[in-house]
Amino acid sequence: MTETNQKELLAVLADKLQQNFTPKHLMVGFDGFVDEIIHIVDQRKNPDEYERIKTIGEYAERIGRAAGLSANIEMVPVQVKLGGNGPIMANGLIAQDFKVSYIGSLGKTKIHDVFEDFASKCEKVISVTDPAHTDALEFMDGKLMMGKMNKLPEVNWNSLMEKITRDELKQMVSKSGLITFNNWTMLSEMNTIIEGMLEILSELDQKPGVFVDLADPQKRTDDDIKGVLELIRKLGEQTQMILSMNKNESFIVAGLLNIEEEDVVERAQKIREALNISHVVIHPLHGAAVATANEACWVTGPYTKTPMLTTGAGDNFNAGFCNGWLKGLSPEECIATGVFTSGYYVRNCYSPNREELIGFIQSYCQ
Repeated sequence: MTETNQKELLAVLADKLQQNFTPKHLMVGFDGFVDEIIHIVDQRKNPDEYERIKTIGEYAERIGRAAGLSANIEMVPVQVKLGGNGPIMANGLIAQDFKVSYIGSLGKTKIHDVFEDFASKCEKVISVTDPAHTDALEFMDGKLMMGKMNKLPEVNWNSLMEKITRDELKQMVSKSGLITFNNWTMLSEMNTIIEGMLEILSELDQKPGVFVDLADPQKRTDDDIKGVLELIRKLGEQTQMILSMNKNESFIVAGLLNIEEEDVVERAQKIREALNISHVVIHPLHGAAVATANEACWVTGPYTKTPMLTTGAGDNFNAGFCNGWLKGLSPEECIATGVFTSGYYVRNCYSPNREELIGFIQSYCQ
């Protein structure tokens, strides 16, 4: 796509996002993390000032030099915030005026303080266990997510059925325009919930769309990943199925499907064909690709070398894509909405509302 064509796309998109719409209901889940955003100190100048290690490569070198010796590495907590792929994505959709019910790990006996404001904005919240904790080491070129997830195996179908009846859950599903399964990698029992939802979907005449984000599956076994890909294929037989991946995740999935395409758009096409689902989305740092049965395309994003916050960037992309999808926008417009939602988030450290998103998109139409 030429620069001129992309500006035309963005101008049309900004106009469409300004149109009135009837907010649809979504069911989002199923994780929940307390995120502690951390900078790694390179050089301490005084009690109040320091130079941070700017890249993951520099941090790796620092650790490597300690092999056979020892090292003292200072971490500076800069923010404690709501985390988890599901809550961050849900927040992005709430900011765009959608009605969200959330199921996940926000607190077992009471909602954890960090989620109180979020929970108050949801239509309904079902929490099956306590949140996990992430030390999110932030760098200019990415992030390292150090997760502590001992409670997350409790996120499973049986635990969910202790909090809500199957009939009640079926009613929630039937009134939803979209169900999202976020952070499959960290939720070792997520397949039990997908299987339960598959049964419910099979009983409905009007079926919501389904969105899946695997979330960096490299720590899971090949058999595990093949198993969830088979469930994704089955979801695709029931309804419109959107699989969203970052660049690294797409390489892992492609490898297991014996796909060797280097071009990101062609890789998205091949994965979609192999799984026989409606949408495959791949979002590297500089833009995003989408493939459907009728088209495949790429949109360049508003990349910045100096992001203020990268933890949650992918989740905001997903929120933006689903924002467009729920409003009936074209696949190309959906990924454009995704990359500009993410672009706003990494610059401002929060998800944009509708006016902020439109203004940000319009700033790239000049």
